Amino acid sequence: MQNFTYDSVMNMPTNERRFYLARHHRRMSEQEEKMEDMKKNSKSNNYKGSRTTKVSGQALKNQINNGKLPI
Repeated sequence: MQNFTYDSVMNMPTNERRFYLARHHRRMSEQEEKMEDMKKNSKSNNYKGSRTTKVSGQALKNQINNGKLPI
């Protein structure tokens, strides 16, 4: 939608004002729907990780110190 100032909107005929508001509302609704679809389809919302074992803090420090895990 074009960027209208408040004064220019108020100086528009009522039917034009309604047209642009309806058009803007429709675009915003479409964008919201697209965002919702993207959120539903994204893997990050459902991602729980693939770790199968837990490593203690000391074991992790040892692996880093031994060079097995890069920092």
